[in-house]
Order: sequence, then C-alpha cells, then structure tokens
Amino acid sequence: MTNAPLRRRAALRFGAALVTAALVATGCGDSSAPEDSTPAAEGIPSEHGLSDALVERVLASTVGIDGVACGRLASGSGFALTDALIVTNAHVIVGIDEISVHTYDGRELEGVPVAFDPVNDLAILDVEGADLQPLPLTDNTAVGSTGMLVGWESGPVADPSPYRVDRRVTVRIEAVGATERVERPAWSVAADIDVGDSGAPLVDRTGEVIGVAFATSTAGSSIGYAVRSSAITELVSQGLDPNLTIPGC
Repeated sequence: MTNAPLRRRAALRFGAALVTAALVATGCGDSSAPEDSTPAAEGIPSEHGLSDALVERVLASTVGIDGVACGRLASGSGFALTDALIVTNAHVIVGIDEISVHTYDGRELEGVPVAFDPVNDLAILDVEGADLQPLPLTDNTAVGSTGMLVGWESGPVADPSPYRVDRRVTVRIEAVGATERVERPAWSVAADIDVGDSGAPLVDRTGEVIGVAFATSTAGSSIGYAVRSSAITELVSQGLDPNLTIPGC
C-alpha cells in the first residue's frame, strides 16, 4: 500500500496527548493530510500469523465497496457479518446513491444501507445474494496481539497486511455527516492503512474480527485506528431499517 491523499480531518485523544488523523476512504471532501503528535509505533509486524487456509477463508468473507459520491468515485472495504449483511464505515457510503459491493469471487452486487452509526463511523449493508461466510466478532483482544487487516485496493482486489494492537484510545471527532464532536472508543494499531482501507476488518489469529479500520495517523502510514467490535454488536442490537436515509454530499 502507498501513501495517498486522505479524506477529512479528525481529532484523536490518548491520555494528555492530542492527535490528529485522517479518514481513509476515497470520495468527496478530500483534504491535505494534517500533522500529528502521536508517538511513533514500534513498527509494523512482518507477519500476521494466520495460516494459509485461514487467510483464504477470511479473504472470501471480505468485500470492496464503491460508488459515485459528490461527483467522484468513492471506495472502501467491508466484511460479512452474516451471509448477506456487510459491515463497513459510515463515511464510506455517505453521498452514494447506488452502492456496489465486490466479492472475492468476482461478483458485483448492490448494497442497501440498513444501519448507520455516525458516532462510531459504522454502517451495515444488506446485499441480496451475497451468500458469504460471516466472520465472528470478538472483544477479547490483548495489547500487543497481531493479526491481519484486509483492505481492498483499486481493481478491486483484496490486499491483506499485518497489524499489531498498540493501545486503547478515545477518539474525539466530528460525527459522520455532522459537525457535532463525539467520543469514539478505538484501537491504535501499527499497520499499513491507506486510502480505500476504510471499513477493513482487523482479524486476529483465530479468524475473529477485533475492529474496523477508519483512520490513519499523519505521522506516517504505520499508525492507524480502528473502532472496536463491541460497537458493531451494539449497532445490530438497535435493529435494521431497509428504508434508512443516510446523509448526502
């Protein structure tokens, strides 16, 4: 993955340190990358630790997402929560009228938003006929643990890479589609997170999702941020709405 212009500014807080980061979806509202004061991570791990067989199973449960938003192509990543429900970032789908979902086996399907959480930057899409194997969620994650992040590059094609969980952080950021500032529990991770990786699952060595990537630090591509999986469980518990209206451009 290579550096590229990032989308929107976000303020992050860890302890007394103020951090700035940028969302990592292509689409409307691109801005130059802001500076940050985050201490450098120890470095991205060289391996994710998943077996070849598990990697293939995980990749088959991930998707690429794109569509035209605000007059330009927007793109991101996602993964299967059920055979037909896909989790991604809320900011990935803002402004898209027709959401295209690309599966690992080469199909292109339509995604319909059924849940939208602007505080935690999460969205759920209903994708009829997807028939994917869901990835389980876990909240049992230790600082220092490693695994595999599955983002989708242009093509679209899945591009797995290793990550390490560095610390818990609390994000202070504008809610998606609004100017209100909210707090978002997240993981700070050492990972190569780039444009198009928004919505990418962070999968541990047992094949469970610990979180969803949404931002990268401007200190370099080695520091990223992911909303924790517990927020997905909470969103699902609130119910799904096939007539959901999401923010426009």
